[in-house]
Amino acid sequence: MTESYGKKRLTRTVLSEQIKEQLMEDIFHKKYKAGDRIVESALARELGVSQASVREALRSLIAMGFLENEPFKGTAVRSFTAKDLMEVVTVRVALETLAGQLSIRRITDEEIAELERITSEMIAASKEGDTQRRIRLNIAFHEKFVETSGNKLLVQLYNYMHFGNWSLLTGSLSEMDPIQIATRHRILIDALRARDPDKVAKAVREHIESTTKPLSDMLAQANL
Repeated sequence: MTESYGKKRLTRTVLSEQIKEQLMEDIFHKKYKAGDRIVESALARELGVSQASVREALRSLIAMGFLENEPFKGTAVRSFTAKDLMEVVTVRVALETLAGQLSIRRITDEEIAELERITSEMIAASKEGDTQRRIRLNIAFHEKFVETSGNKLLVQLYNYMHFGNWSLLTGSLSEMDPIQIATRHRILIDALRARDPDKVAKAVREHIESTTKPLSDMLAQANL
């Protein structure tokens, strides 16, 4: 039986993910500024959650580069610039391009069909105006895209860097039509289906760079 990504797996968002999403929004809306300390116990009391859930969320944000943990000082918001984002984009493009080019040698019709199913659900969520479901389906698509490479180390590196979480921001900030954003994933699927490494590289680069542009512009403006 085919799993519905939007209605089953993806709606079971763990508490730490919700905390992370809230903190990311707070940082980008300047509730927390560079240098501000994030006190685990205080945040847990404010949100009415366990310190363990907050701790897990903070670990993810440290890995993404939004927070930094200094000895004897604790966790604080770090300055994040357009240059920092470009470094993230560069590494993400490299990893997803490698994943795609490995995939074309081994991807099955069933895996391509699964990517198609996720994309179709993403388009449906966009038409319904369900932004959160669309974003989570987007995360699922890229995780599956990397997984089809068959390279376990590559998958581990991708997940460790929490690249999927960038969709939480880029998906919310983009002024592009949501249905258009969702539909564009079919370009990546077509590149895999064509078994063309150059087409894969071009599709990945253009997809990631276009979706991160609104965030890049915001960061560039903030650091003028």
